[in-house]
Amino acid sequence: MNAEPRLARVAAAIADPTRARTLGRLLDGRLHTAGELAKHAGVSSATMSAHLKLLVDEGLARVRPQGRHRYFGLADGDVAHALEALLRVADGRDREPAADLRRWQKPGMRGLRDARSCYGHLAGALGVQWRETLRAKGWVTVARDGRYEVSDAGREALAELMPEGFAGERRTLYDCVDWSERRDHFAGPLAVAWLDAFMAKGWLQRVGESRELRLTPTGRIGLLDGLLGSTR
Repeated sequence: MNAEPRLARVAAAIADPTRARTLGRLLDGRLHTAGELAKHAGVSSATMSAHLKLLVDEGLARVRPQGRHRYFGLADGDVAHALEALLRVADGRDREPAADLRRWQKPGMRGLRDARSCYGHLAGALGVQWRETLRAKGWVTVARDGRYEVSDAGREALAELMPEGFAGERRTLYDCVDWSERRDHFAGPLAVAWLDAFMAKGWLQRVGESRELRLTPTGRIGLLDGLLGSTR
């Protein structure tokens, strides 16, 4: 089966500016109503409904009815990773490292580079640091299938974050190349569960309606000084 026509259709679905902006919003991993997405994209509700229907039909978004409302999110992690890869390609027009560094040092981008959500898991410099520290401490090791598993030492050290355990398909963990850092952070259901735990503990807070996450004073104590054993 020739995949090229299908690829062209998916690319066309993403290429529209309103749909691209909508997909970017859905990268936060949360579910949003059509009205919320319309307000974010600056279009009418009717226009957004048409865009969302196309995104759902093309397998880029999913819809969850609940009562009188319908909530929309990205279809799955594969779509999120494809969008993050496209963001890296889009940024690749400027290959100079110094120029790329200046871009991420701008006030509007600095917070996103420090920490942000990527389809429900932790990304940015803090996400990369979390992965590298867990690997260096031996808390996460490479499994036979190329993905990761939590070691016995990791289970003990991270038990408070995940009291229900680390076993099963829902605890899958794998790499995702970070948009800003160009290094890997963790993705997968276990990474999502970890970010949920960070948020529940008040270690990280969302900044407005963006994907940016802010490290709180308790987060500096519990996450940086505690689990990561370092300061930023």
